Amino acid sequence: MVVANRLAALLRTTKLKNFKLYQEDIPEDLLEYYRVAGLLAVDTELTGLNLFRDKIATIQLSDGYKHTLVQISRQGWIPENLKALLENKSVEKVFHFALLDVCFLQKDLNIETRNFQCTKVMSKIVRTYTQWHGLRDLAEELLDIKLDKKTRETCWFGEELSKDQINYAIGDVVWLLDIYRKLNELIESRGLLGSGRSCQDINQAAQEAMTHLVPLIVSGYGDKDPWDLGWLFKY
Repeated sequence: MVVANRLAALLRTTKLKNFKLYQEDIPEDLLEYYRVAGLLAVDTELTGLNLFRDKIATIQLSDGYKHTLVQISRQGWIPENLKALLENKSVEKVFHFALLDVCFLQKDLNIETRNFQCTKVMSKIVRTYTQWHGLRDLAEELLDIKLDKKTRETCWFGEELSKDQINYAIGDVVWLLDIYRKLNELIESRGLLGSGRSCQDINQAAQEAMTHLVPLIVSGYGDKDPWDLGWLFKY
């Protein structure tokens, strides 16, 4: 167990080193690189969870090898390369709580994210043996990696990010594609449910449903708590 923990720590440190920090947008060459990759983990850090009050502070991207953190600070700014990437239907995007990130991306940056998946929804559909579906829970069970989530509730709108904030933000996307693949394996192995439909069918229906919820939430038609959309889609 001690050896396994050391190996996991070493792997985590190695992965976290391979990242770059940009201001406002990604460069053209990175846009093309991520386009070719075809599968991308995406996350955001926010100044709060209120869609109509708070803002996106950072956007994180990873294909599992190259990790990127973009700091967004200009009001009314539209990052054209990020927009082109996230709106590209041929690139599959994986979020952990997709509704939150996708709604903020549309409201703040006029980015209509296309072809996206949510690992929290996947987890709730297939991991029916537990009530714990956070990213930390998934990383610990599926990858035997412990994520530190203490830095989440810090000030993200400062001019400079701390080393802890950068490591935290990048850490949220570094392992996301590995988690996504593990969840897909579980979903495929679950097979048919009592309804006669496969777990894969149910997951696909739930993922597609989110694309119809986004315009409602962004237009103010959510609940009093816009992220409380029933058990399956709840924050």
